[in-house]
Amino acid sequence: MDHNRERLAAHILPLSVAQDFEAARKEWSLFGVEVSPEWDHCPCGKEIKELCYIRNRWNGHKTYVGNVCVNRFLGIETGNLFAGLKRIMEDSHANPNEDLIVHAHQFGYIYEEEYKFLMDTRFKKKLSPKQLAWKEKINRRILQQTVVHRRELAGAAPA
Repeated sequence: MDHNRERLAAHILPLSVAQDFEAARKEWSLFGVEVSPEWDHCPCGKEIKELCYIRNRWNGHKTYVGNVCVNRFLGIETGNLFAGLKRIMEDSHANPNEDLIVHAHQFGYIYEEEYKFLMDTRFKKKLSPKQLAWKEKINRRILQQTVVHRRELAGAAPA
C-alpha cells in the first residue's frame, strides 16, 4: 500500500463499518462535488481544489476527499464532472458536459425538461436569447447545488 493510500485508509476506516479498507471503501457514495477557490488538503495529504463529498451508506458518516482519491481508492467515478463544473463556473452561458448534466439530474438540481434541454443543446454553439437565459438559470442552480426535484438514489442512504 502506498503512503497516500495508507493515509486515506487511516481517515476512512474509523468512519466506516468494515475494519479493512477494501471492504470499507465499498460503503461510500458521492453526494456532492465542489471546486474550491482555496487550496485544501485531501485526507491522503495531497493539496486539492476538487472536493468530493462522500457519505457512508451504512452509518451516515460524511467526509470529503480529493477527486483522484475518490476515483483511484474508493472506486467512485467522477469522469469529466469537474471539467464540466469548471466550464460553467467560468462562463454562465457555457454548455455543461454530459457528466455534469447526468450528475445534476441524479442529485435533483434540474427538472426532467431541463435535463432534456441540456442534453439536446450541449453541442450547440448558437442558442436563442430565451434559450441562453434558461441555460444560465439552470447553470446557476447547478453551481449552487439547489435541489429542485428530490430523487431517491438507488442504494443511497437518506440525506
